[in-house]
Amino acid sequence: MEDDEWGPLPSQTIGLNVTGRERNDVYYQVFVDGRVVDAYLTVDGSVEVRPISPYQLDPGLHSATVTIRACAQSACIQELQGSPKTVNVTYQRRGLKVSVSPLEFTVRNGATPVERTRSFIVTGYPEQTWFLDTAQSWLTLSRASGSTADPTPVDVLIDDSGGLLKNGLYHPTLRLVGATQTKYIAVNVNIDRTQVHTVAPYLGVLFEEREVIVRGANFNAADITGVQFGGVDATSFNIVSTTEIRATTPGSLGTGSHAITLTGNAASALSDANFKVVAPAPYASTHLPLPSDAATNAQPIAIAYDAVGQRIFVAVDQPEGTPDFVARYTYQPIGAGSWARANGYTSFNELKAMTFALDGESLLLSEAGVTWSGTAGTNSGMALSNLKLAGGRYATLHSGWTDNFINSIATANDGRAVLVSAAISGGRRPVYRYSSLSPITDAAGHWNSPSLEQVVLGTGSEDGWFDNGVAGAAGDGSRVLIASSAAAAEMYEYDSATSTMRRIDRVMRAAAIQLDRTGSRILLNNTHVYDRDFQLLGQLPANTIAAVFSPSLPRIYAYDTTGQLSSYDLTGTSVTPIRAWSPLASAGDPSRRVVMTITAEGWTLLIAGTNGVLVEYIPDNAR
Repeated sequence: MEDDEWGPLPSQTIGLNVTGRERNDVYYQVFVDGRVVDAYLTVDGSVEVRPISPYQLDPGLHSATVTIRACAQSACIQELQGSPKTVNVTYQRRGLKVSVSPLEFTVRNGATPVERTRSFIVTGYPEQTWFLDTAQSWLTLSRASGSTADPTPVDVLIDDSGGLLKNGLYHPTLRLVGATQTKYIAVNVNIDRTQVHTVAPYLGVLFEEREVIVRGANFNAADITGVQFGGVDATSFNIVSTTEIRATTPGSLGTGSHAITLTGNAASALSDANFKVVAPAPYASTHLPLPSDAATNAQPIAIAYDAVGQRIFVAVDQPEGTPDFVARYTYQPIGAGSWARANGYTSFNELKAMTFALDGESLLLSEAGVTWSGTAGTNSGMALSNLKLAGGRYATLHSGWTDNFINSIATANDGRAVLVSAAISGGRRPVYRYSSLSPITDAAGHWNSPSLEQVVLGTGSEDGWFDNGVAGAAGDGSRVLIASSAAAAEMYEYDSATSTMRRIDRVMRAAAIQLDRTGSRILLNNTHVYDRDFQLLGQLPANTIAAVFSPSLPRIYAYDTTGQLSSYDLTGTSVTPIRAWSPLASAGDPSRRVVMTITAEGWTLLIAGTNGVLVEYIPDNAR
């Protein structure tokens, strides 16, 4: 017998008869010596010999003996003449074998070449030449070919010389090709070293020092003596936990992107985080109309400012039947300076929310009522798009909830975006989590691989489901608050340090949630200001329709239904008006949506309404 390892092998039959006796007068017994076959008496008076599955045997030449006894009695007290008979069976198992599979690796800080190496021996039948390869450049093989007659081991090395692997689980394979078989060897690699994932806020202003939160892994597994930004030591740093470092950026950093690295035994740790420094942008006050193809009753639903590229993005909601779009305004610092406008991203079905990912390099946008092609035809539902500002990488994640959409997006500093969904027809919907940064999402570096992950908060079927929910994040991404906007309900907090959500002891309704840079001040519904623990500090006027925290000062700037701007001091435990002033123009219809943000240094407000975008320089005596 011979096999192809996995294919079923046919049985063979041994006929039985005894001269001079009827079949019913003979009793047979069958015995097998050897594990390669089983033998059974059949009802028609023969013996069926069944080979065991090929994968249960090593390659080689195997043998067994089938012994058949013939008797006149069922107890077989006395055998008939000529009994027993023996049949020799030869089982030829052709193929290759490796001495170890799968190969298991765990790579931690300072792993030596010996610790990053696993070995195996190739044997086989018949004697044959073999060839070995892998698709992974970071797996080094000591031999690419050999013979089954040679017992020299093959060494497999995790090779970091071409760049460190990100933390995570990898499952590459080795291909072993011989004359009789192609075999695949499983490899399981767990990279578990000190690593830097993210920094929040990712942005700083020239000559300023700023406390940031650096997140990563295994900060306790190395003797970290410092944190550097572009090779410059942090003014101070504190290792809070195995996944968190708080550091103050040096004020000597120039404009541009500065890689975050660790010093000490973790100096070689992989880092994907970059801190970006921009110069102050004292834009002159001006009015920017919506693009010319915007409908008369178009309105903004969200605004975002890219300080690195000096770009304003406004998500514009068009009348039903007309595609929504994202308007882009790019600053041209020529002469007195001007803004060029364009439709940066077009043809969205129904935009619902927009914000920057944690690193500021992509926009996260949600849509409702999207259609797309699937294996079973056309599907419809909600979608989340990750649009890279630099181009080149684009992903849209779909979910077949036709009556659902992502109503609000807030970015946490663990690299995940917290997504609160809402129902088109009303009702409670769940919270999702989306990993928008590659170090967090995929060990192989595939940034767009995860799906929308529903956050499970408790055992109840409705735990963590919100009635038209909204979310707001601190500027440093340390906390995200979530509430229902349709009715008063229990609020929740997403803790970036543990990537978990918890119920907080507050029952509130919030149509809008904003937090300052550290999450120590909370603004609900654009009017009520609370401290970190929800102690009310004061209220803004009831006619406030848009507001924003200063990125660096204890200030709030507000826009009201009369078209006035106001500033408020949050120093201490109260809300104190500073001054009010009239902007250059009106943002538009105050009964419709007005959205607002602020530049990185906190000198200019950006306000979008039905009338377009106001770029409003904040007077010195209002800051």
